[in-house]
Amino acid sequence: MSRKIQIGIAFVALVILFSAFIWIRHSKNQIHDLPGILESGRLSVLTDSSSIGFAVKGDSVSGFQYEIVKAFADSLGVELVITEKNDIKACMDGLNTGDYDLIANFIPVTTEWKKSALFTTPFFTSREVLVQRVINKSFPVKLIKKHSELANDTIYIPVNSPFKMRLNHLSNEIAEPIHVIEVTNKSSEQMVRMVASGKIKFTICNEQFAQKLKLKYPNIDVSLPIGFAQQQAWVVDPRSPKLLGKLNEFLDDFIGSASYWNIYRKYY
Repeated sequence: MSRKIQIGIAFVALVILFSAFIWIRHSKNQIHDLPGILESGRLSVLTDSSSIGFAVKGDSVSGFQYEIVKAFADSLGVELVITEKNDIKACMDGLNTGDYDLIANFIPVTTEWKKSALFTTPFFTSREVLVQRVINKSFPVKLIKKHSELANDTIYIPVNSPFKMRLNHLSNEIAEPIHVIEVTNKSSEQMVRMVASGKIKFTICNEQFAQKLKLKYPNIDVSLPIGFAQQQAWVVDPRSPKLLGKLNEFLDDFIGSASYWNIYRKYY
């Protein structure tokens, strides 16, 4: 085979590979609004790995948000595909590239997040609280009772957590540094467990969820609010208005119904 023919074959192969790459990239960045989801028969959802997000134990699948989004998928007659991610920024990136259709995770409704996502009907309002271990003989550390006592201390949170912004604001409010360490591949529930076991000193958690976890870990204190009450909602991509409309229609009917309260009492 002559060198010219070899070069020609190599060039054609490169063109084919480049075209395939462009096609794959284009298809991944196509946002699936409601018609596309119904046509594909699949609803791709992101949530976190927790008892109120998505949890697998043996053959059993559970989770407060999982059960609600499963009811929504069933109402559409489509298959529910769940992916667990504890990094909110990675979730937003996956939503905006079209890899996923919905983030079924309680995200505070803020101006920052509104720049890149559409929020659903809020589920409830809740504030952020400091999670710390209760003083006992084997753990003689003073309980933090006011914000100023956090000066020059360290708080651990999941990587890219919405809590980081609030802690930065709090640091400015008390005019002292609060050191924030972001931990990868950990949910808020896992971080609370680390506080209860003494692996870390402080973390931040949604108050409603923190009160639930206190029943499981009675040696934690969750009495100090860190932020004000904010609406908590799911998000979809701004290019999925029909999905948002259908989901809000479902949530408006579902939240407050007997089915909703049965699920709520099961997890809270």
